[in-house]
Amino acid sequence: MFKKLKNRFFVVMAITLVAFIALGAGLGNLTLTQGGELSLQSEDKKIRTLTLKGARGQITDITGIPLAYDQSSYDIEFLRDPTRNSTTDKAYYTNVLSEAIALIEQGGGTTIDTFNIVRNEDGTFAFDFGITNPEDIANREKNWRSNMYVSKNATPDEIYRDLRIRYRIPEEYTYEQARKLLSIWQEVQLSSYLAYVPITISEDVNMDTVALIEGKSDQLDGIQVGESSVRIYPKDEVAAHIVGYLGKMTDEETIKDYKEKGYSQNDLIGAAGIESTMEQYLTGSSSEKQGTRVVEVNSRGKVINERSYTAPTDGYNVRLTLDLQLQQVAEKALEENINTVYQEQVDAYNKADPEDYDENEKVQAVLESREGNSTLEKMNLAKSGAAIVMDVKTGRVLAMASYPSYDANIFTGGISNETMQELNDNPAKPLFNNAISSKAIPGSIFKMVTGMAGLEEGAITLETTITDEGQYPLDQKKQEGEQIVGDVPACWAWEPGMTIVPGHENQTLVKGLEHSCNYFFYEVANRIVGTTGSTDTLSQWGEKFGLTTSTGIELTGEVVGQVGNQSVLYDPTKPISTLNSEGVDVTAQKTSLPLLIRNTLMSYLRDCGKSLSIDYSDEQLKKTAERLIEAAGEDLTNYEMGPTIRQILYEELQITSAVADRNGWVVDVNSYLSELRWNTRRTIETGIGSGTTAVTPIAVARYISALVNGGDVFEAHIVDSVVDNDGNIIEQQEPVVFNHIDAPQEYFDAIKQGMTEVVAEEESTASKAFDGWKYKDEVIGKTGTGTVSNIDLEHNAWFVACAPREDPEIAVVIYIPNGMGGSHAIPAAKNIIEYYLDGKTEETGTEIPSENTLVP
Repeated sequence: MFKKLKNRFFVVMAITLVAFIALGAGLGNLTLTQGGELSLQSEDKKIRTLTLKGARGQITDITGIPLAYDQSSYDIEFLRDPTRNSTTDKAYYTNVLSEAIALIEQGGGTTIDTFNIVRNEDGTFAFDFGITNPEDIANREKNWRSNMYVSKNATPDEIYRDLRIRYRIPEEYTYEQARKLLSIWQEVQLSSYLAYVPITISEDVNMDTVALIEGKSDQLDGIQVGESSVRIYPKDEVAAHIVGYLGKMTDEETIKDYKEKGYSQNDLIGAAGIESTMEQYLTGSSSEKQGTRVVEVNSRGKVINERSYTAPTDGYNVRLTLDLQLQQVAEKALEENINTVYQEQVDAYNKADPEDYDENEKVQAVLESREGNSTLEKMNLAKSGAAIVMDVKTGRVLAMASYPSYDANIFTGGISNETMQELNDNPAKPLFNNAISSKAIPGSIFKMVTGMAGLEEGAITLETTITDEGQYPLDQKKQEGEQIVGDVPACWAWEPGMTIVPGHENQTLVKGLEHSCNYFFYEVANRIVGTTGSTDTLSQWGEKFGLTTSTGIELTGEVVGQVGNQSVLYDPTKPISTLNSEGVDVTAQKTSLPLLIRNTLMSYLRDCGKSLSIDYSDEQLKKTAERLIEAAGEDLTNYEMGPTIRQILYEELQITSAVADRNGWVVDVNSYLSELRWNTRRTIETGIGSGTTAVTPIAVARYISALVNGGDVFEAHIVDSVVDNDGNIIEQQEPVVFNHIDAPQEYFDAIKQGMTEVVAEEESTASKAFDGWKYKDEVIGKTGTGTVSNIDLEHNAWFVACAPREDPEIAVVIYIPNGMGGSHAIPAAKNIIEYYLDGKTEETGTEIPSENTLVP
């Protein structure tokens, strides 16, 4: 028995010894072999690498005057202890935040307003992520719910109330008070994976606020003052459309793209203008410009030591081609011109006879669908416009004004929904850059294109003369089979009873330009078709002069113009309409005419059905109208579509051929469809810059420049160079020729002479505006009146000019939509040119002679 117990004792001891040896070996491995590695792992948990970002670069004018720059500022931040997550802790921090908010507001500041649940006017709650794309909204909501740890099925109302409870927001707090706190808690929660990075709760606070916060720092656990920068636009509204502004990233694709470049979701990016197009240079947030700060943090996420520091690189500076003083002159001149024209329109209306407007059937037909309590209120009068000054030898933009403007500083730190709504609701559209984003009927400023095309295509010579017979004989000039309806086109100077317009006899190209004779250019346009056999020739010449392509200017929002031809009028390869983001049926063509014809046909066929006691559905009518238009598009030279129209009416609406013919419906439908076919009327309208032709002011500037520089159509540039922080030029913008008009110099000289006589000759369309002006002999120009409706007060006003006359340096373009007429746009051009030429006089002025150097 004793022996068995002894044996068991030794076995247990042996097992115990083996266990101790194993434990010892394991402990040795941990302390000796893996100790260093585990120690480093433990240390890594305390090491954090902070990303540092550089300041944004400046935007300056050509002389280096800042138009946008970053200014150091102070923010109020909140850094929560990540270990304190209990209900009591949340209540404690909510109380701290409430006190901080009160101090910030006492100092005149505001706190962030980012909470993604909003209360509607009816008291209900809804998500608002500041985006409109349904797919993006769904993704954002899904991620938000996940990150905020709320139910997938809870309503916004339930989530709002649950979050108030979670963060212990007192019941007596109003929605507005609770929203301020929830905005902060939301940002804390969404950034919880970066617990060591403070949340900015108020940006760009003043020193009073800093003092208030610092004075109670002992009582405000987690609240601290941080340094950052704020974007400043020192010239307020000056050049706002060019400089642009910053904004937050909203849509998912943008956020993804910029995260790949090193940005964080909260970084601001250029939202418009140069701020947007030159983002890659201006930013200090991209990966290649970032610095780092390696720090040690304690268990509460607070930085206790700095290990290393690598400074970030500031963004590069962008120097523009603009001359700030010239820009200011252009903006002031444009504003004064527009205000003057508006008052002239009001005065003209008040002095007019009732039958001119109030009792005029054509005028009232135009105004019928417009809002307003009176004829004058319903009219579209001058309230906006654009002015451009371009270096004719390089394409560089020296000034670009768009009126009205806006103060870019309102976007700094984020713009309120109310302010943004006010800007968008303003009928003058202050955010809209009229210089590059508007395209409009040019009127007579297009006649130089027609003149050059006529010369180059052999339709006329410099000696060709054409006598103005007033009304253009379309019946004699039209192609066989063409169906042309409407008033007979006539020269602007024609009056009933005239067979020849006085002063417009035997006109050459030069005289045609001087008198801006519509008849002359009607005939030239028609002869071009006869010579070339193509109705596309004028459109092709518009393209050569850069009127139908992008100018390449480094700005957001540029649109492209068009010169009338069949594809502009109606392009059978494109659908008639499409649905926009709001579900509204909008045109998919270059003009709205096909959509208008479709809707007109629908209305007409609905009335046809009613006469037969049949109510057709909208879907039936739409399908029928679109089939008719598509059939017309299959052969646009077919002027008689009777058989096709009868077949479609029967197949879609069960209207028999006999009924359709007896009621004249086939003839009427064919007449509507004929509006989609190019004809001689549209050709001659294009010759005077009317009809479906529409151009942008910036494209006009380079076109006019090409007329006086020998044919070089330059790309437009508003950026001169990109400069780094040491003053080194990173990128220099050189002149780029888009196209060269290879025409004889005598053709350019003739056009230039015609523009000279517009200003100089007493019988011209603009000479009175220049009488007595000191620089009358230094300018060439051309007026343009774009007819947009049957109301003469609503016509577009254009004036283009170049100076000095002998060797032009600048082209000036003034555009005032609904500005009454071309001569009304002259005052702004005169003020701009006068400033420019005054400057040249000062530069070349004589120096004071040295003492005793005067001779008798």
